[in-house]
Amino acid sequence: MLGKFFVKMLLNGVFIVPLLMYVTQATLIEALFGSYAFSIVSYIAIDQLLLRLTGNGVATLVDVVLAFAYFWMLEKFFFHWSFTFTNLAIIAIVFGIIEYFVHIYFQKDKGKIGRTSFDDN
Repeated sequence: MLGKFFVKMLLNGVFIVPLLMYVTQATLIEALFGSYAFSIVSYIAIDQLLLRLTGNGVATLVDVVLAFAYFWMLEKFFFHWSFTFTNLAIIAIVFGIIEYFVHIYFQKDKGKIGRTSFDDN
């Protein structure tokens, strides 16, 4: 479970952090905080719960919608990065593409992430 979490954090750090810094005036620390805070929430709520109950498509769609809402609220209330709708949509879609493949990776090992098992055996 911890290895999968680190894979998710690594991928988001490689793709989302530079993208946030490119499309906004975010500093490295702000981009790291924004990306990793959302990754933690997404991992717990979507990857560990929703993905087990539904499928990859639903979990990825929820990831995209949640990413759009999260980064909009983060920009609106905390960092004032001056997102445009297009920039927010691009970040949410890139996050969704990453999550689609992360979900496939998570679902390959049915013993560790199944619909009824929450343990790491």
